[in-house]
Amino acid sequence: MVSIRSASVAGTEVKAEPDAVRALLLDIVGCGLLMPGVESLTAEDGDVYHYVLATISNGAVSHTPDHRTRFDTADAARIRWEPVGAHNFRSWGEFRTGHGTEPGTTFLEIDTRSEADVDIAAVVLPLVEPFARQQSDQVTEGFLAAIKERVESGAGVAS
Repeated sequence: MVSIRSASVAGTEVKAEPDAVRALLLDIVGCGLLMPGVESLTAEDGDVYHYVLATISNGAVSHTPDHRTRFDTADAARIRWEPVGAHNFRSWGEFRTGHGTEPGTTFLEIDTRSEADVDIAAVVLPLVEPFARQQSDQVTEGFLAAIKERVESGAGVAS
C-alpha cells in the first residue's frame, strides 16, 4: 500500500457579490455535489461530511475514494476542510473568496491537497503520480467551473 499525493490550486472571477458565492460554498452538501466525481455526500455529526466518489482508473490502477471531512466555516472568506478518521482518501483544503477586480464580482480560489492509499508496488508510484496530479487538477478546475456557473446562473444555494 502506498499513498499517492496530489495538490491543485485554481481560481476564477465570478460575476456575483462575495455573499452570494459564500452562501453556495456554505451549503456544504449542495455545493459538494457539484464537484465532479461525487456520487454521494451526506452530513453526519456536527461539521463532518461523508463523501463517496466515483472510481478513478488509469487502466492499471483503480481507486474508489471514500472519506470523511470536517469543515471549518468560522470565516466565510476562508472555508477550510480536513480529513476525519482513517480512510482510503484524505483531502485538505480551502475555499478563498474576496472582492473581484470589478464591482459586483468575487475572486474565488480553491486550494487543495490529497492523499489516496492505493494497493500498488512502491516502484510503480512514479508512474502513477502524474495521473493523480492530472485527475486532481481536472476535478478542481471542474468544481470551480460548476460553482461559477451555479452562482452566475442565479440558481444560488444548491439544496
